[in-house]
Amino acid sequence: MATPITFAGSTVSISDDIPATYNEAGFEAVGVVFTPIGEVTSIGGRGRTYNDVSYTNLATRGTTHRKGSYDESELSIEIGVDRSNAGQVLLKAASDSDANHSFRIVYSNGETDFFEALTFSFADAGGDSDTIRAVTATLRVDSRGIIEATA
Repeated sequence: MATPITFAGSTVSISDDIPATYNEAGFEAVGVVFTPIGEVTSIGGRGRTYNDVSYTNLATRGTTHRKGSYDESELSIEIGVDRSNAGQVLLKAASDSDANHSFRIVYSNGETDFFEALTFSFADAGGDSDTIRAVTATLRVDSRGIIEATA
């Protein structure tokens, strides 16, 4: 049984390159070059969510539930601003683009997640005199989901 890990030591990277195949081998291909996004402070939760399709049988008065269509969740990344960081520059440009970008998250134990996503926002988080200037990027993961690669 694997020991749970923290997010400490995790990295998030972005690429303009789209893999030829939507699998681990495609994302690890020589043509896909990932640029680390610097100063990431938090990676939001994610996962597929299904719609509830239900009906109620008049005779039994019971409601039956089935899984309907699904949506991949939004993923928020909180980042300390560094305008000279190449990954942040790419991410900000991605927010102005209608094209998918490739993303890679590498955890401290070597496990890796790959996915394509549209960047829906790159917004200033605001703050006060005791707050690091930050942005929040919101990603919408492609319907093909997240590729979970083991170390």
